[in-house]
Amino acid sequence: HMDKRYMIQSICRFRQFEFIIPRTFLNFISMQKENSAPQMAPDEFQKHFHQACILQEAGRLKESLEIYDDLLSVFPGSPLLHFNCGLAYFDQQNFSKAETHYSKAAAMLTDDPDIHYNRGLNFRRLHRYKDAAISFENAFKAGDTSIDTLYNLALCNQDIGNFSEAGRLYDIILSKDSTHQSCLNNFAYLCHKSGDTKRAESLYRQLLTINPGHLAAQHMLSSLTGTTPDSAPIEYVESIFDNYANDFEHSLIENLQYKTPETLYDFYFQAFKTKSQHRCLDLGCGTGLAGEQFKNICIELTGIDISQKMLAIAKRKHLYDQLIKDDIIHFLQAANQKYNLILAADVFTYMGDLEKMFTECSSSITKSGILLFSVEEARESDKGFELKHTGRFGHSAAYIKSLCQQTGWTILDHQLSNLRQEKGEWIKGHLYLLQH
Repeated sequence: HMDKRYMIQSICRFRQFEFIIPRTFLNFISMQKENSAPQMAPDEFQKHFHQACILQEAGRLKESLEIYDDLLSVFPGSPLLHFNCGLAYFDQQNFSKAETHYSKAAAMLTDDPDIHYNRGLNFRRLHRYKDAAISFENAFKAGDTSIDTLYNLALCNQDIGNFSEAGRLYDIILSKDSTHQSCLNNFAYLCHKSGDTKRAESLYRQLLTINPGHLAAQHMLSSLTGTTPDSAPIEYVESIFDNYANDFEHSLIENLQYKTPETLYDFYFQAFKTKSQHRCLDLGCGTGLAGEQFKNICIELTGIDISQKMLAIAKRKHLYDQLIKDDIIHFLQAANQKYNLILAADVFTYMGDLEKMFTECSSSITKSGILLFSVEEARESDKGFELKHTGRFGHSAAYIKSLCQQTGWTILDHQLSNLRQEKGEWIKGHLYLLQH
């Protein structure tokens, strides 16, 4: 994704900006001295400022901020100091504090593209995408016509649903650099989502010509051309959820009306009507949405996920006794503990062939243990599963029934469910309650 790359970019800009103390600012210090304002000689200011910059560049942010604070107490009207504070707080991931300083710097130096650009990055981290778009637009108007700025502006427009403007900007970027892989990937996804599958297919092919190993492009091209692989590439799933982690819950719950963990819990409770104390394994636990629902019936709750960033969010909720970063199949194969409840909420949508999954779950479950999961609907076919245009897999009822017979599971119950909304319509799926 973009963040690491753009943090490097912001540091590059920080270097060219912070060490140069404009002559006008040194004159300003002298004038303050003449007017009996709080005093600090220009050379003294320069010494402290330079020290703070060196500390900041070395990553000693707390120490550098202490010096900046001292200097700001003498010169509260310095855009330079506010800008560097913004950069330091950004690196500390204190994005609210960074915005306090960026906003002051931007108000004082309205035509400085670096301030607007870095403020835009910070707004993105605050999920304030409209404000981020305005900041990148301001950077562009102030003379920063770089691909980085155009790309961030396109992303923000995509985030706020302004797809035509995002597409226009992606086109401009590709006219400047036809090999910009992130742009090709995002533009292809945008066209795909907007229904322009012909353009999406062309862009994915263009990306694969440049980078034949691009797993996301391979997978999404398969979804457009009707090819059904056995599974989505693990690295693809990991990158999706690492990039999606910060927006995951808001996007799913607010925008897509996602309630599968709740409906799975209700479905379980209808069957058992008891709060048994389970040793529970939450497969693909993500940010812990299923854990929140099932915690009260668990004596022990273990979460597994491939995305480190999703696990970091789950950890902050203090729901799980253990959180482990691993591929689900690999974890189950290596597990030496048995569970009496295994959950998989919206996980099998990233796996096509579930035979190995069901087999490994059989090996990790206690006698009479429960496997509770959701799948998206699929048409009946020879394979029993299909890769949909969305890039997710669907599984047919006949396929699940056949797998259960092969791997020792009994279907106690299953029901049709609305899993999430897409383009205003419900994605249909099934909830399953299996016993071993």
